[in-house]
Amino acid sequence: MNRALLVISLSLAWGCGKKHGAGQAAEVAGLSAVPASAEIVISADVARVMDSPLVERAVDQLMLREPALATEWQRMHDSCKFDTARITHVLLAIGPKGNAQVGTGPVLMVASGKIAETEFSTCVRSLVGSGGGDVTAKTVAGHTLYVARDGSRIMYFSFGRADTVLLSSNEAFITEALTPGKKATENAELGAWIALADQKAPVWAAGRTDPSLRDRLVKLVGEGLSSGPVAITISFDGTAGAKLDLGAVMASPADAKTLESFAKNQISLLAMAAQAKSMGKLVDKIAISAEDKVVHVRLNLSLDEVNQLLSVLDAGGSAAQDSPPAGSGSSSVP
Repeated sequence: MNRALLVISLSLAWGCGKKHGAGQAAEVAGLSAVPASAEIVISADVARVMDSPLVERAVDQLMLREPALATEWQRMHDSCKFDTARITHVLLAIGPKGNAQVGTGPVLMVASGKIAETEFSTCVRSLVGSGGGDVTAKTVAGHTLYVARDGSRIMYFSFGRADTVLLSSNEAFITEALTPGKKATENAELGAWIALADQKAPVWAAGRTDPSLRDRLVKLVGEGLSSGPVAITISFDGTAGAKLDLGAVMASPADAKTLESFAKNQISLLAMAAQAKSMGKLVDKIAISAEDKVVHVRLNLSLDEVNQLLSVLDAGGSAAQDSPPAGSGSSSVP
């Protein structure tokens, strides 16, 4: 699991002893590293999610669809002997990209753990050097900003403090992270959305929704809904099953009540359809409620229920239903 988080984050960063200059650099880590311009923030406590069956399955599926991720991990392991078990926390921030869809902007990764700057920079030099690339450095706000070039790809990375490395493929975004100034929690909207997520959960996220999603939801729900959710928050704990809280932040309490009513009707229909795949009882555990402007979708499954869900998903369904069909039993059918 640790390797997957690191590989995924490094891939996002590529695609999408301290060394400092004059003066003492301010420490930059966690949310204090996330620029105020960010639109989405995702946080993962690596040690607490690594044993989650649902997370493991998601990572396995990703690796199957994206073999390049596995290849990138193998390169790092072979070249650097880098033990990703030393990564304890990963935070991803996604910034804006003009008028493009939300979530497609520059990505900043903030990884904390037992990471040494000299060892990490040497590892990156080894990786890019094997392909004819190079690593240079300059000073930004008292921090050393490394620039790794590998063919057409460029990655910027810097240590915000002794145990925290920042990575991004966007120089302006990582520079904003390293430079003193307004950060994510000081952005009135983003800060409020972050506060709605359970930051004690192993995985949490908060961020703006794309206008196209809001418009589609308005068309789907129909009369009574003036606007779709302006933001989404997620809190997930997979340490003893699966505890999920998904929040849709609406424009008004009235819109929240309208969406709550629509969602409850959809869950009733879903429960009937799920009966055929032995998942009716699991769907029944979904709870939907409107609290002020936020519609919460909550689900709390035991480890046995998570394993049942995974079994059904892996099998593509189940021959058995939650309840036996009428007429079943020991008697024979004439």
